[in-house]
Amino acid sequence: MKQVEGDWGQGPRLELIAGVNWLIEKGKAEKGRIVLMGASYGGYLSLLLAGRHPEYFQACIDLFGISNLLTYIESVVPHWKPVMKKMVGDPEKDREKLIEDSPITYLDRMRGPLLVIQGANDPRVVKAESDQLVASLRKRNVDVEYMVLKDEGHGFSKKENEIRVYQSVLQFLGRISRSSVKMN
Repeated sequence: MKQVEGDWGQGPRLELIAGVNWLIEKGKAEKGRIVLMGASYGGYLSLLLAGRHPEYFQACIDLFGISNLLTYIESVVPHWKPVMKKMVGDPEKDREKLIEDSPITYLDRMRGPLLVIQGANDPRVVKAESDQLVASLRKRNVDVEYMVLKDEGHGFSKKENEIRVYQSVLQFLGRISRSSVKMN
């Protein structure tokens, strides 16, 4: 966590790309056919990678991820604001860096398909984070599926929702797999 403190998007992103390049060089992955999947901060990073490095990825699955660091910081409860300044950045002092490190900045490069999953009652990453991402992607005609869990927050509290989500993930991956076979 200390390595990410104040550097959500630069160091971690480049470290992951170095790892992906290593996997490609070792023949364990194929550039352009990798699917990203992450939850919370992992969802944020998946979205950021999909936008900053689209040539590596075939699709992206985001669970409860942050799309815009500025709106994320604004949305947290007041007593979290000092922690956000330390962990993520100061919306005034670090504004340019927060914009640079926000996935929503790179929507024009996101190719899709994307699967976005969000809890309607999420107190950490509010639904508006996913709403703005999905609306912007749909406006650009990017293939995006959006699943809102009406009775969940940040993660799964109900086993039936978790099962439903992972069934949707499997269906999404099946669709991606079928479409990539047709293209090759």
